[in-house]
Amino acid sequence: MNHSFEVGKTYRDHVGAYKVVAIDLNRLIYVTTDGTEHEGDAELKWRIYSYLLSETGVPQTSRSLQQRSAGGGDFYSNDEVSPIFAHVIKAYGKRHKDFMTHKKIVAAFMEHPEGQLILKRPHDRTNLYWVGVMMAWFSRTFTEGRSDWDSSFERKKIGPAWAYRIRSK
Repeated sequence: MNHSFEVGKTYRDHVGAYKVVAIDLNRLIYVTTDGTEHEGDAELKWRIYSYLLSETGVPQTSRSLQQRSAGGGDFYSNDEVSPIFAHVIKAYGKRHKDFMTHKKIVAAFMEHPEGQLILKRPHDRTNLYWVGVMMAWFSRTFTEGRSDWDSSFERKKIGPAWAYRIRSK
């Protein structure tokens, strides 16, 4: 096999985003954003994906396939880390009424079981550095008005970083 596809991960080709649902030897089974299931040659799809990466330096993005970190390559995607950040903020909000600071969110992500699985993947800097980068991308979606959690959380600047809490009803 000359590909590095992982089941459950989202990738992109010249048509659009797709999520890998199964790999059988060199057969790739994937679902496109419209919900249609397809089957294709895994090596060919990987070459297309790699070519798109080499053209842009990072995977091309859409609303359903958020940008991967420029320095992290395939280390993580915002689609997989954002729900973890949302979960830790919600958990904090069940016990506290104040804003959860950037530092607390980063620490909680690093303790979260799914966060730990992501951080076990190979990467080139410290976990603290990368979780800070991940959190910056999570915050950026709010700034750009693209966050799936805009109606769930409110935020404010505390020091140089954003802090979050559950939005009052």
